[in-house]
Amino acid sequence: MNDTEDAVRDSWGGIAAWLREHTQRGPSRAAADTERLLAAEAELGLAMPVDLRAWWRLDDVDAAFWIPVEFAPLDLDEAMEARNVLVLVARDEAAHPGPLADAAEYLPGLLPIAGSPGGDHLLVDLRPGPAHGAVLLWNHEEWGLEVPLWDSVTEMLADTARALTAGSPALTRHAARGGTERPCVATVTAGSRDLLWEEVDPGILAFTSPSTRRPPVPVPVDWAAVEEWLGAGLPSDYKQLADLCGPVDFGEFLWIHVPCVDGRFDYGDWLRETHRQARKQVRMLPEEERPRVHPEPGGLLAWGASRGGDMLFWDTSVSDDPEAWTVVVRHTGAIPGSGLRDWHRYDLTLTAYLRHTVRETWDSPSPPGPLLHLPGTVARTAFLDAAQPWTAPVPVEPRLTEAERRVALETGTGLDALRLLTPPPERPHLGDGTWEQLFDTLGSRLPREYVRLMEVYGAGCWSGWLRFPAPLRTAAPRFMAYVEETLEAYEDLKEGSPDWYPLSTWPESDGFLPFADSIDGDHLGWLTQGEDPDAWPLIFWPRHADQGPALEGGLMDTLLAWQRGRLVTPGLCGLDEDDDPVEFAGFEPWEHGGDG
Repeated sequence: MNDTEDAVRDSWGGIAAWLREHTQRGPSRAAADTERLLAAEAELGLAMPVDLRAWWRLDDVDAAFWIPVEFAPLDLDEAMEARNVLVLVARDEAAHPGPLADAAEYLPGLLPIAGSPGGDHLLVDLRPGPAHGAVLLWNHEEWGLEVPLWDSVTEMLADTARALTAGSPALTRHAARGGTERPCVATVTAGSRDLLWEEVDPGILAFTSPSTRRPPVPVPVDWAAVEEWLGAGLPSDYKQLADLCGPVDFGEFLWIHVPCVDGRFDYGDWLRETHRQARKQVRMLPEEERPRVHPEPGGLLAWGASRGGDMLFWDTSVSDDPEAWTVVVRHTGAIPGSGLRDWHRYDLTLTAYLRHTVRETWDSPSPPGPLLHLPGTVARTAFLDAAQPWTAPVPVEPRLTEAERRVALETGTGLDALRLLTPPPERPHLGDGTWEQLFDTLGSRLPREYVRLMEVYGAGCWSGWLRFPAPLRTAAPRFMAYVEETLEAYEDLKEGSPDWYPLSTWPESDGFLPFADSIDGDHLGWLTQGEDPDAWPLIFWPRHADQGPALEGGLMDTLLAWQRGRLVTPGLCGLDEDDDPVEFAGFEPWEHGGDG
């Protein structure tokens, strides 16, 4: 059994269990064996998708009307018979211009898999090409094909299983791509226990259209788990938007983030960092104007960002009911005299705010806002093209005891305290050369404290910001290449603005010798004063600030003070006063392929 067959079986298993618990048992659809499937393919002259074969092999499949929006599975013999009838009728009508004549051309390549009480069918596209395996709706009155309901039988079963077991709307991907069938949810009537599919409000899809280049794609969300993790309910229009569209690029300007994960993006991490930045920025406001920020009760709760660097929040202080939460935007480009504030409170809910941005008239909300008109498009966010479901992090015990925290953050010194605050890797990577080779190239040894630090930690990135290259690497990128390129850049800048770049550079006397850089382009190094490298002072060359004086401590205590949040020097990335240093202290080692 392959992965596709496993997926088909797993989805049907979830559906079957739900149907047994909530509805009356219907008749069973007959299974098809391999011999019958091969005979059908020979008759059709077309190959069936793997998932369709797997679907028809399943036995004990309920033949009631449980497939959205009210379809009952056909067995293979019924499917072949229904297909022959459709093809025959189309060919009889082919002499007359119109959709029936057109249908005669393509119907032979489509195979019914389910039927409705009104005579409509679900068809699987068996024709070679990109749509092979897609599930389409055949309306017996209108005769024609549109956007697939699902891209495959596998997707049809998975979508149905999610709708039944998790209560999320079915057909959201179809609706998001411009299909005419509206999303629907499963309900069961009392007494008769009949399953019904009820349409739901399409939300923002009522005033937008899906991008043809990057159509939105929903990502399953466990809302109960998300809301428990947040400690708050969320507005229903936001949850519906996520269920319909997944992570969205709205109007080619707004990124609406939903619980998902994709490579370097993690919804929980994004939320925490956005709130962290917000807390830092609100401190620049007068105290009486500062909004609270989640997780404080009534705090701002982030839901998105703009391409212009704005941050988008709900104001949860306006009501205990999430449906009444209004939008607050942290605007990065407020223009004096425009009426726009840096922290701008709109008297608009999420849907009303989004509707305003694509309005056809030039009226302004109250208070006025900057978004005069955006394209009414929704697209899958480009940098989240492979988004997957997000799982709320499980609470973990603190990494350090209270006694260890005191040593790591207050009383400890040197390498022992640094190890406790920032655990080193098991196998540090320095490169394939030797210290003696590097010292010969430099014409000098380096401080023993640096050598000891590197032998414990190796190449890597401290706290996601400060990067130490591998000093002993002999292949590109070599440590000496980093040194030479950095000093060449410094000299070029110094030639144009000597007052801004006052340092001399190695190998001049007292010259600056860099050994680490930041993700923002800053550099940490020594001033090579005197013949004893252990006495060389540290110096930080900031990219976006004036040059400061030499640092007072040694390398290990400097790193320790920085990670404790106690070292302040121009340009050096620092912790916020509300940050827990233990949470942010970390070291990500680089292996042979990643120390560039």
